[in-house]
Amino acid sequence: MAQVHSELHAASSLHPKIITTINIEDNDKSDCHLDVVYVLPASVFVDPYQLQDLETTLGKATVFGEHDLELPLEKVNEPRGSIVFLRQSQPLSSFLLELPFHLRYQQPSLERDHQVITIEAPYAGWTCGDYKWPPISNSLITPYQNVESAFTELTHDTTPLTLSVPIGKVQDAAIVTYGTFGTVVLCTVWIARSVFVSIKKRRRLEAKGKRRKSE
Repeated sequence: MAQVHSELHAASSLHPKIITTINIEDNDKSDCHLDVVYVLPASVFVDPYQLQDLETTLGKATVFGEHDLELPLEKVNEPRGSIVFLRQSQPLSSFLLELPFHLRYQQPSLERDHQVITIEAPYAGWTCGDYKWPPISNSLITPYQNVESAFTELTHDTTPLTLSVPIGKVQDAAIVTYGTFGTVVLCTVWIARSVFVSIKKRRRLEAKGKRRKSE
């Protein structure tokens, strides 16, 4: 039976979650840390600041790779995506993690109106080192230590996670462009008209005030 099992929650939304259930037989490892690893494609990303706010429930998060919140998929410089480490300080024998992530705007297509995104199944394991810290009690710490650590992976469900997201069509680009331009023009005209009416009304009130004073 797999010790790590993951599934998608709210897969049809723009802000889904990966729910990971972890069951460990031996959690009495004082010199080890339990690390949960997520390998994410470039089509999705996590918000590091959001993960910091969720540290009490997710553990200490470290993010490698592209995590710019504003970039569409075609502007991402790191095509390999990103890797997220969630380090658990005192894991229970059974616990659940909910990793929130977000979808990037996908590249438009000529034929499809949906894009399938595949995410590798998350995995977890113990990161252990055969050293003590500090190396010698009541002594100066040497500037460099050759520290060896080992990662012992837990068994996990290897079935990838998939979700389907809507994408735009290339032939609709002109409609979007002209529609956006028309909306901007109409809004500009409405604002200009509102300002003109407001100024005209103010001048009318000022003229009435002057007539009353002259009387």
